[in-house]
Amino acid sequence: DRDIAMVFQSYALYPHMDVSSNMGFSLMLKKAEKTTIDSRVGAAAKRLGLDSYLGRLPRQLSGGQRQRVAMGRAIVRDPKVFLFDEPLSNLDAKLRVHMRAEIKALHQQLKTTSVYVTHDQVEAMTMADRIVVMHDGYVQQVGRPLELYDRPANTFVAGFIGSPGMNFLPAKVAKGGKVDAVLADGQKLRLPDGLPLKDGDALTIGLRPEHIKLVDDGALKAEVEVVEPLGLSTQFYVRLANQQICVFVMGRSNVRPGDIIRLAADPAALHLFDPKSGSRIE
Repeated sequence: DRDIAMVFQSYALYPHMDVSSNMGFSLMLKKAEKTTIDSRVGAAAKRLGLDSYLGRLPRQLSGGQRQRVAMGRAIVRDPKVFLFDEPLSNLDAKLRVHMRAEIKALHQQLKTTSVYVTHDQVEAMTMADRIVVMHDGYVQQVGRPLELYDRPANTFVAGFIGSPGMNFLPAKVAKGGKVDAVLADGQKLRLPDGLPLKDGDALTIGLRPEHIKLVDDGALKAEVEVVEPLGLSTQFYVRLANQQICVFVMGRSNVRPGDIIRLAADPAALHLFDPKSGSRIE
């Protein structure tokens, strides 16, 4: 009645019906003409690459094909709004990446409003025009993906958006010639100018792994605990200020566990938060 189509997490296909009947079922309930049903099902199947599977039962399909059938069932309705309830969570990692691209391409073709629920922030970042981040039933922030990445409203959004996740370091403000943050182990980190900070204020510093640089003579000294070579890039887990943080660098590295390395971070890349409320300090 509301002209809304739902794509379920569990596919919810009728096991005794073939692909064609599953996709056209909602139109059958509306008592649409058979020619209309066949036309819409055929068009949706072609768009989703299901032409040769229309006579098969769901049990004869792979997980990705079943998910496409569930999407096709929604598409034939030509609804005003699509609702997606974590539609890719039952798929393996490789298929999830493939289907993510398919759904985004489909949305660009159909140009129909879609509300997509996911716990996977990579899905949210790569697919959304706008993201609504929720926590405990409350909206934390609304904005375009890169807006949330660049200016998270609080520590929850900051920790949720971005992969690998943001590092958080407790610190205190030390005002001298320039404003520094003193970390738990006494090391200092330069802070951006112009912030409403007083000497001795407590802070939570957010620092994305990709914004930390390995340098020969940096302000911060850390011990390498884990090295994860990824080919195109390298990910380190290091001990800094009495806690483990992640460092992400492009390319390959000769660094090994146990090495002492020097790190640097551009003050403009730091995110500062109130340790009590978690809110961003502007």
